[in-house]
Amino acid sequence: MAKRKQVYDVFDLATYLVASARDCVDEPLIYGPLRMLEGVNRIIVMGESDPRFRDDFLLKMRDRVTTDILKVMSNREEFKKALDGLLLEFAAESSHRTVGKRKKRSNAR
Repeated sequence: MAKRKQVYDVFDLATYLVASARDCVDEPLIYGPLRMLEGVNRIIVMGESDPRFRDDFLLKMRDRVTTDILKVMSNREEFKKALDGLLLEFAAESSHRTVGKRKKRSNAR
């Protein structure tokens, strides 16, 4: 049987995040980061089906995010290390994009 491809829209994502926020009130704290990564995963999936949400960096990170989500259940220390690594990569990409925007603005002057 063929695996059905996940498709999310903005409303689905918003509903997931609102429901997750409520669940986080009563769930163990470790589920919060898990739910946040699942939100990132859903944004990535949206980008695969809708070019308005497509982001090459996020697409490149998809397998890593998916793999890191699974670590929460088996090894919390590895999960924390994985989150630290993801944060470093996202911060580096953010910095790269910020510098690129600054260069464009200064060249336009």
